[in-house]
Amino acid sequence: MNTVWFSLRRRLLIPLVGGVTILWLITLVFSFVETHHEIDELFDAQLVQTGQTLLAIAAHEGGDVAEIAEAEHKYQQKLSFQIWGANGSLVLHSSNAPQSPMTNDSGFSEQRGWRYFSQWDAASQFQVQIGESHEIRDELVAEIAWQLLLPGLFGLPLLGLWVWLATWHGLAPLDAVAAQIKHRDPSHLDALAPPRAPLEIKALLVALNELFQRVEQTLESERRFTADAAHELRTPLAALATQAQVAQRSSNDAEREHAIEQLRVGVDRAAHLVDQLLTLARLDPEQANANVQSLQLKILTEEVCAANGAAAVSKQIGLELAAVDATVMGNSMMLQILLRNLLDNAIRYTPAGGRVKVTLKVAESAVELRVTDSGPGISFEERELVFQRFHRGASGQDQIGSGLGLSIVGRIAELHGAKLALGDGDGGQGLAVSVAFPLRSSPTAPPPTS
Repeated sequence: MNTVWFSLRRRLLIPLVGGVTILWLITLVFSFVETHHEIDELFDAQLVQTGQTLLAIAAHEGGDVAEIAEAEHKYQQKLSFQIWGANGSLVLHSSNAPQSPMTNDSGFSEQRGWRYFSQWDAASQFQVQIGESHEIRDELVAEIAWQLLLPGLFGLPLLGLWVWLATWHGLAPLDAVAAQIKHRDPSHLDALAPPRAPLEIKALLVALNELFQRVEQTLESERRFTADAAHELRTPLAALATQAQVAQRSSNDAEREHAIEQLRVGVDRAAHLVDQLLTLARLDPEQANANVQSLQLKILTEEVCAANGAAAVSKQIGLELAAVDATVMGNSMMLQILLRNLLDNAIRYTPAGGRVKVTLKVAESAVELRVTDSGPGISFEERELVFQRFHRGASGQDQIGSGLGLSIVGRIAELHGAKLALGDGDGGQGLAVSVAFPLRSSPTAPPPTS
């Protein structure tokens, strides 16, 4: 699956600057509309006030037609007014006003880019008409809008630069942690502990540190396993070399035959150890979960018992099987290895003429596999130790073994979510190994073992 990479800085910078810009534009438009409305209200009020003032003057003075002199202010040129008498005569007007009425409407009206206000006085003797060009209002609104826009034109780039600097500074701890990981030695698996880090990456750092801890535990376990394996292999190999030298230096056939026989026993011991090591190396959670299926444990048990029948007969050991139909979810190859190791241990440590019994039954919440022998058993104090790699019980030192059998059994049981228990055999003699599989359960990946 291809990873889609993206820039976190860009993902933060674009929405922040874009959002501020959009918000500023919306505010600008809203301010422009409101300003335009308020300016219209203000100028309309001024028109009304001017009209009422002119009516008061006309009512007080009366008189002939008069003309106001040319305007001296730029806005004054865009204002015009007329005062009409009741008889339709033009009493007073500005120099830029026409000789005919500017509007036929009462109150406010709009015509050809001008806004007009028309009103009679209380005695209906005079009518005032005032016209104002919209250019006055538009120029004032444009000036105000420009004053609002100008700070934004300079402020937005500065704001964008500030957001970029703040984003860069805020994400700098991520770069510091990444650099710390990049330059770390592969063998250095200590926890990451940056001097300063944001709370938002605390979960990431905790997860990384937990991963480092698991990797360290796995590597340490593998280092111990490799060291133990090298130690265990060194002993049979040294014995093989010694027996080979003895065979070469033998002065008679009997001595040579004895040395060759010891050489064969040493080869068998080394081969068994290598086979167990390879088996243990293959027991990983991914493989356990890769081939999970519904299995008839009774059939697997019968097959493994049949395969070990010859070894039991050669030692004159009675091998019994009492099994019922039982279905479990698991890996067929691994469960065969588990059964084979249990039976191999039981037959190996049971003296000639002894008995090994395999029982398979279904309990209320589990499928129980039990292998019982009549051998020397394992003392209660040693039962926890026998699951450690290469540990061999004191009572089995005279037998060929690697000390890995029960360790392999324990690992497979763990991968299948099964519970492994050691107890006394029938009548308190020998050893009983019980493996309880949960009903129709699936193998699960356990935490790393040390």
